[in-house]
Amino acid sequence: MHRQLKAALKCYANSSWLEVLPTVLLGMRACLKEDIGASSAEIVYGQCLRLPGECFRNATSSRQMLSEDTFLQRLRLYTRSLRPVPTSHHSSSTFFVHPDLRTSSLVFVRCDTVRKPLEKPYQGPFKVISRNDKFFKININKRQSTVSIDRLKPAYVLPDVSSENLFNKTEESKCKKVSTQPVTRSGRRVGLVEPYQAS
Repeated sequence: MHRQLKAALKCYANSSWLEVLPTVLLGMRACLKEDIGASSAEIVYGQCLRLPGECFRNATSSRQMLSEDTFLQRLRLYTRSLRPVPTSHHSSSTFFVHPDLRTSSLVFVRCDTVRKPLEKPYQGPFKVISRNDKFFKININKRQSTVSIDRLKPAYVLPDVSSENLFNKTEESKCKKVSTQPVTRSGRRVGLVEPYQAS
């Protein structure tokens, strides 16, 4: 509304905006909205606003005066036939729900607070206790919390490996990587020549 008002006032560059403001506001109320097929004045008052040019009509097009009974009957019929006009929903955006969310046992929860730079956008993973169409009950810090589904993301976690096997593998890999061959400062490996030994 503010952008539309500002653009309309800029069209009248030569005059003061205070003089033009009533005309611009009347035009904004009387203009037709294409998505709902009516002006904002029609939605509020049930009829169009009469613009200044429409106040003066020809004498030949004047209507005959109706009696009070006829006018009252027509008014009652008209008010009975009134139905609300469905408004348009401009902000009906849908959010993405991951399909694996139905089956995952662990989820990440999006942190909606203001974050510091380089702070993680998601917390977790947390265990799912129960699920619904709109929300999940999850275990956060040993407490059951209800979280909306649009804040959740499935967690893909590798199966647990026992610490003993992991320790043995790392020791073996360290032993294999250690090299006894000397290296120069530039990184070249020095191959030592073994002296000839007669057998």
